[in-house]
Amino acid sequence: MSNLPRLVLIADGFTQPEWGQRSLQAVRYGVKWVHLRDHGARPDQFELAAKLLSTKLRDVSPRLKVSINPHLEVADRLHLPFHASMRNAGLTKARGILGPDALIGCSTHSVHEVAKAAREGADYVFFGHVFPTRSHPGEEPRGLDELKTACLEAGKMPVIAIGGITADRVKSCLEVGAHGVAVISSLMTAPNLFEAVGRFAHVLHEL
Repeated sequence: MSNLPRLVLIADGFTQPEWGQRSLQAVRYGVKWVHLRDHGARPDQFELAAKLLSTKLRDVSPRLKVSINPHLEVADRLHLPFHASMRNAGLTKARGILGPDALIGCSTHSVHEVAKAAREGADYVFFGHVFPTRSHPGEEPRGLDELKTACLEAGKMPVIAIGGITADRVKSCLEVGAHGVAVISSLMTAPNLFEAVGRFAHVLHEL
């Protein structure tokens, strides 16, 4: 059984102060893994914000897992777990730079990509989008059947479901083999963050 947390907060746009504060509050309420992502940020802006926020997050929860996407050089300098997209992932390169003990994962969007990630030594994968989501308008979701196939293909490598994840959908993801779920809007824009984290924690038995 993997010791990775089962709930991942995707702190999308974390370089903006309000989203950084939102992720800090989520950690205070019990989130154990925060994934820093901001595709629109400049590299220097990303690195500075990642350094500052990761320090603050670990001040709140010293054992918190913080990962970053998609800046390998920043991961190396800040000694943080690295996450890439399987569509442009250099998992072998990342392993060579970060070392054999580094936690390295990637985002996958097909069973083929999951299998490739497993062969290349990824420690975990995000798989999605599983359900319809506003971040991928007009794109057909992969669905639970494909998630199940991906989990079987992954073997012992943890698969984390992403895309349209709500607390009500967590159980169905776990039932088909997912290790856990990654969440964006259900936490980052929840009207009551404390209650939202609590609902996920109850289903995942994290707290």
